[in-house]
Amino acid sequence: MATNYDQIVRDYFDGQSGYTILLSDEPTFYKLLRGTLYKILAIRRDCLSFFQEQAPAMREIKDKVGSGFPVLIFVERLLCGKPTADFILNIRKLFPEVKLVVLTGEIGEDELIFLHEIGANNIITKPVSVDSLVQKLAFTIRPQGKLNQLVQVGKQLLRRGELEKVMQISAKILEIKPNSPAGLMLLGDALSGLGRRDEALKSYLMAHEESKVFMEPIKKLAEFYKDNDDDEYLRYLKKLDSISPLNTERKCEIGRVHLEREELDEAEAFFDQAVKCAVKEAHSYLSQVMSGIAESLFDVAPEKAEKYYTKLLSVKGSSICAEDLETYNRLGIALRKQGKWKRAVENYQEALRVAPDEAGLFYNIGLAYSDGKEYAKCAKYFKRAVNSEQMVHKSAPSVARNVAGIFLKVGLTDDARLVIQEALTEFPDDARLKALLKKVAS
Repeated sequence: MATNYDQIVRDYFDGQSGYTILLSDEPTFYKLLRGTLYKILAIRRDCLSFFQEQAPAMREIKDKVGSGFPVLIFVERLLCGKPTADFILNIRKLFPEVKLVVLTGEIGEDELIFLHEIGANNIITKPVSVDSLVQKLAFTIRPQGKLNQLVQVGKQLLRRGELEKVMQISAKILEIKPNSPAGLMLLGDALSGLGRRDEALKSYLMAHEESKVFMEPIKKLAEFYKDNDDDEYLRYLKKLDSISPLNTERKCEIGRVHLEREELDEAEAFFDQAVKCAVKEAHSYLSQVMSGIAESLFDVAPEKAEKYYTKLLSVKGSSICAEDLETYNRLGIALRKQGKWKRAVENYQEALRVAPDEAGLFYNIGLAYSDGKEYAKCAKYFKRAVNSEQMVHKSAPSVARNVAGIFLKVGLTDDARLVIQEALTEFPDDARLKALLKKVAS
């Protein structure tokens, strides 16, 4: 199968003169993609451009599409921390025929659905291996299976306005798979283009009935009822919102329709949701920027890093969650580096509000109290860390040694012995733990 994928990609670039454009701020992915195309697959022609800014990438896409090249685009979901959703939407609107792959880290299902909705043909979660990259390329270039290939041909004919041929293709699809939602969608689009609206509506409704979560027929139904039937328009808009809840513009549109109907409470509810989506997106960008600044200052100027970590948590406000623990931890370390152990304790106590059972926070509070020579309070929090389900003393030998050392300092010899013995089950070769155990035994 791998050889077949290789051949699909080679044929696209060498046989069809395909071209790929990468918009990314990660040179490592560029190196992987370049190495895969030129070294692993041995593509013999220049077929790759790399950009770190949207404007030149857009010009290159326009140039290549205008010159008749098949174009495949890779674009980061976040470019320099800023979402690229608008760029993706523009690409899909201006160049519907191009293939588009979004690059991202781990994301939730709602975000995956949103990316597909706005135009991604495929999504790659980084890091990715060479084999997986080639497979994704092949699936994007040539969808697998006769049915998918017919759908792609039908979409190409639809873009060219060859509506009678689209109807022929849809008939072939429905012959292979009766009531295929994709086939029914193509048929509906062709009928709509021919002015046969009632028949198109019937086809869209059938496609929706066959697949309740397939968004395209729902979009067509919403579009069909817009300016004709507010009740049905709203019904389908809300169906779309329930499937893909991160679309800010759609939430605003739902609010607008409610407003026109003088349903102020309903309008306000959706406007509030739209604002939350927009704020979340803005926070994501701000978080990337401030976190990057703080990390660059962390070692050389902890007092400056403290400022940006504090601003980052302040910006997040009520949206702070367990995912922000790393920011709290880094802020706490920056404070401790400056001798601000009391402020570090306060910082970790704030973090406990969003993660009350996090053993690492108990341990960090203990470290901060140790900085202030408050050994009894330190031991109290170390005990909570040790007795938690995470058992932090088994995470690293240095942690076990720190905990045991404090226990010994405050006279908790039996607790120190137990910590060392349990840590040695995880790190049996640690000489310093062994020496500490001998000290406790004596």
